[in-house]
Amino acid sequence: MSTTTVKRLAADILGVGLNRVRLDKGNLGKVEEALTRADVRALIDDGTVYAIPLRAGHRSKERSRQGRGRRKGQKKARTGGKSAWMLRIRSQRAFLEQLLGSGELPAGHKRAIYMKIKGGAFRGKAAMRAYLVENRMLRAKE
Repeated sequence: MSTTTVKRLAADILGVGLNRVRLDKGNLGKVEEALTRADVRALIDDGTVYAIPLRAGHRSKERSRQGRGRRKGQKKARTGGKSAWMLRIRSQRAFLEQLLGSGELPAGHKRAIYMKIKGGAFRGKAAMRAYLVENRMLRAKE
């Protein structure tokens, strides 16, 4: 059997791509004598045929190529409007729960503020806090 066929069978047995399969140069005669999948399995067990490990990804390189000059399309095209909305709403609701839990916001104001959040009245947590301070809804921690 040719080395190409042995590599193909080994890739299938090992569950890796062809490019990761390596043959031991000293035992090429042994490799060419293999006739069946069982023979290829035996070569794998011997270490004559083996798969090289995966290389780590290069996330830092990818991150460095995401600057403003590389971007095409609007901000909304890169992060959808719904995703941005969900992030904003979830953070505001979590902040509301935090204020209620700490006792800064009386429970009586919860529904009104919750509905304002739902209606998109606040751009973010800072705007929400500013509204609460302005309308004297916040009280000092107990």
